[in-house]
Amino acid sequence: MNSNGGKLTIYDIAQKMNLSIATVSRALNGKEDVNEETRKRILETAREMGYKASKTAASLSRKEKRFIAFFPELIHDYDNEVRRGIQKAVADLQDYHVSVEMRTIPRDPSQFAQRLQEAAYKGYDGALMVPPEGEQALSEMIQQLELGRMKVVTMTTDLDHRSRLFSVQSNGRVAGAMAGELLGTVLGPGRNVALVTGQLTSWVHSRTAQGFMEEVTRQGLCFAGVYEHHDLPSRAYLLAEQLLSEHPDLEGIYLATANSVTFCNHLVELGYAGKIRIVASDIFPQMIEFVRSGLVLATIFQNPFMQGRLATRYLFEYLVEGRRFEETEILLDPQIVLRSNLELYEKKLGDVMNADILI
Repeated sequence: MNSNGGKLTIYDIAQKMNLSIATVSRALNGKEDVNEETRKRILETAREMGYKASKTAASLSRKEKRFIAFFPELIHDYDNEVRRGIQKAVADLQDYHVSVEMRTIPRDPSQFAQRLQEAAYKGYDGALMVPPEGEQALSEMIQQLELGRMKVVTMTTDLDHRSRLFSVQSNGRVAGAMAGELLGTVLGPGRNVALVTGQLTSWVHSRTAQGFMEEVTRQGLCFAGVYEHHDLPSRAYLLAEQLLSEHPDLEGIYLATANSVTFCNHLVELGYAGKIRIVASDIFPQMIEFVRSGLVLATIFQNPFMQGRLATRYLFEYLVEGRRFEETEILLDPQIVLRSNLELYEKKLGDVMNADILI
């Protein structure tokens, strides 16, 4: 029995040994592509824990698991990182006949609900989703659908817990607080700062804004307000000019979404490069150059790659090995990336993408 009183699974062994479920499964099933020393440790741990192979789980693992992933139409690199994480998870699970199809659809809750229903009718085992703007409306629609055995998992932001199995996302409230503290430390009390985000109706953006504004107050900063661009690059571009026109004394900005490159580019065009302290979000090729050049003071990394990878792996483990979750909101720790640690961080990121160890 595991710690929760349920039947012991290979997930429990993997968790105890800090190994991936795929490695444990390969060792227990006599696959050749496992280090012999690792295999011996896994077999010994399994015996000590009283593990007995489940014929049902073994049968399920031989059947193809068909996933489908839905992304809203957005023009930035963030979703590409989530996609790469999903693809990495599928590669990890190549011995278990897992496949995934990627779909980009209009940013309309009703379109997402329709595609979910179609996927359920077609017999998909699970749907991975980055929900579009209008999460509450989509949550209500999903609760009215007949999805059968298909499970829904969200990434990046969330839905009502009754509408999905679990969610993998960055801890937005902590990310916002980190950005607020960083600007407060660099600028000092009384300086004017603003928050640029997607839309406050989004659950993740709302939490991030909450964390930022609480810390801004704690730091004694003056708050110029929240500016929303609805994750539209064209709107983000125009917002840069509007914000500086309305607040010419602005000294700090937190760009709380990955859609920040066009905003930064326009700041450069307007002659504000280096004049305003900017904390951005995530790491992409152009953002790396912004940090290196000093245009961006720091960026808060939300690990979209790992969000996609974990969501896919955990969904597979739920379906095949009966993995359960004490908390269905799985929050990843945001991290501050500065020019001083950027090179080290790029290497670390590459290592994470290829690692066989998952949390």
